Amino acid sequence: MKMFHVNILLSLGVVLVLFLLISNYTGNSIKQPRAVSQKAERKVLRILSPYESAENSKLLQDIADQYSRIENNPKVEIDFISKNDFKKEICLNLDQNHLADLIICDNSIMPALINLNVLRDLSGYIDETSKVSHYSLGQWNNTRSDGKYYGIPFTCDPYVLIWNKSLFEKSGVPVPKTWEDLKAAARRVQKVGIYGIGIGAGQPEEITALILQLLYSTGGSIREINGEGGIKVFELLYFLKTNKLLPVQCINWNQLDLTNKFLDGEIAMMINNLSALSVIKMNHADFQVGVAAVPYEKKENYMFHGKNIGISVTADYAASVKFLDYITDKSMAERIAEATETIPVQVDADYDFNNDGYAVSREFIQKQKEHGIAKSSLNSWFDISAAISDGIYQLLSETEPSLHSIADSMQDKVRIGIIEN
Repeated sequence: MKMFHVNILLSLGVVLVLFLLISNYTGNSIKQPRAVSQKAERKVLRILSPYESAENSKLLQDIADQYSRIENNPKVEIDFISKNDFKKEICLNLDQNHLADLIICDNSIMPALINLNVLRDLSGYIDETSKVSHYSLGQWNNTRSDGKYYGIPFTCDPYVLIWNKSLFEKSGVPVPKTWEDLKAAARRVQKVGIYGIGIGAGQPEEITALILQLLYSTGGSIREINGEGGIKVFELLYFLKTNKLLPVQCINWNQLDLTNKFLDGEIAMMINNLSALSVIKMNHADFQVGVAAVPYEKKENYMFHGKNIGISVTADYAASVKFLDYITDKSMAERIAEATETIPVQVDADYDFNNDGYAVSREFIQKQKEHGIAKSSLNSWFDISAAISDGIYQLLSETEPSLHSIADSMQDKVRIGIIEN
C-alpha cells in the first residue's frame, strides 16, 4: 500500500515538471543564450623594463602608446620595476610561466637571463633581417650564447665624467684626464658643503659596471681583481674617501640619486651614465655642465654600457617580433638617443649632439663606437656583481679597511661565480 502511494506521488511530480516546462515554453519566458560578441578582445603585449628616471621611462611609455594607436596593433603595456627587484620579478614570473612578452635589461644581465631560460632564440629573425651589420660587433657580445642570438642591442649609455663647468672655470681647474688629474681636480673644486666627486654605489650591477670601467683602464680584468690593477682601483676609492673628496653616503645612492645630488650642488663632478644628461636637462640646471670620457689610469677605456631587448620564451612571438621591428628601426634608434642623451645604438644612425647644449665631442662618440668593449659575458652576473658590491661597501664604510683582504675575498667569490658560469 505504501509503495502504491509513492508511485502516485512520483507520477504527479513528473506531470507537474512537464506542465511547468510547457507553460514556460508557450509563455515564451525561456531565457535565450547570450549573443556571442563578434568583436574579439584586443591583444595586450607586455614589456618588462627596469625603472630609471621619469624622463626615460616616459619616452618608452610614449613609444608604447604610439604603437598601440596604430590600427590592428595590440595594446602595449610596460611594467617598470626597480633594478633591485628585477631578478626577483623575473624568477617569480618564470615560476608562474607568465613572463612579459619582451624584456629590456642591462646588457650585462642578459647572459644570466639566457642561462635561466628566460629568453627565446632569435637567431633566425636576426639573420633574416640582417641586423648584425647595423651594430658594432662588440655590442652583440652579451646577446649570444653557444653561437645563438637571444637579444638585440637597445641603447648605448656609456659611463662618462660629468662636471660643474661653471665651478671648474671659476676655480681655474682643467678637465681631468688621468686619475692623478682627478685627485687634483677634486681637491681644488671641493668647497664647504660640496664634495669633489660622487659615484653611485648603492645598486650592485651599477657599481660593478663602474668598477670594471676603472679596472680595465689599469690593464686589469675581472679575473684578477686582487692583482695590481684591482688594488689600484681600491687605492683610488680609498684616497677619495679618506680625503673626504667622495661622500661615504654614496654607498646608498643609485644613478638617479647621484644625478640629483649633482643637480643640488652637493658634488662638483660625478662618474655616471651619459643618460644622466637627460635628467639634468629636464631639471634645468642653473650652472653649465661639461661631459668627457672617464679619467683613466694606464689607458683610455671605452666600454659598452646600455640595454638589450629580447623576447621571452612564453611570449606571443608574432606580435613581439612586429613590435621589435618597430622599436629597433633606425629612426627609432635616433629618437631614443636624442631623447635620452645617449649614443645612437646603431652605427649608421646619427644624432647631432651639438644642438643640446652639452659638449659631448664627436671624438668621444667615435671612440666609443670604434673601440668600445663589452663587459664580460657571464651567466652568473648577479652573483658576481653582489660579490663586488659587497666589497666596495666594505671599503667605503669601514674606518680602516684592509684593501688586500677585501680584494682577495672579492676575487675568491668572483672566481667561484666564473667557475659556475
